[in-house]
Amino acid sequence: MSFDVNVRERILRPVDEVFDAVVDPAKLSEYFISSASGPIEEGRRITWSFDDVGTKVEIDVISVKTGKEIVYESSALGHKLRTTITFEPDGADATVVTIKDSSFEMTEDGVKRALGQNAGWTYTLCGLKAYVQFGINLRSGLNKRLTDV
Repeated sequence: MSFDVNVRERILRPVDEVFDAVVDPAKLSEYFISSASGPIEEGRRITWSFDDVGTKVEIDVISVKTGKEIVYESSALGHKLRTTITFEPDGADATVVTIKDSSFEMTEDGVKRALGQNAGWTYTLCGLKAYVQFGINLRSGLNKRLTDV
């Protein structure tokens, strides 16, 4: 038996603006990653760097439907995980973004990984919203330790 993780957020910006903030590596680095080897494009393998935790993640982009959906796979959690990001207009000036990770085994380890993904995607969508709506980078200062203050 397996289950999926689903996280969603309504962002007060048009779909094209929100979609662009997800596929453009310069914009993506304002709220999610430290850097990327390239933009999200169908058929590409992209490396995302997360300098704050000292790791890199490779994603294989399965499909991109401009303004509608991005699907990619990654093995960052130790098993193949498929992530689907959908963008739905909610009126002319708002977008509902849904992120779905498929799938997690109904085991103690699977539930632990799913809870981590849920927390991570919730933080990411909050960061996306802060960046796109208000120009705020919530990742600022993540590399600074409390002892450095």
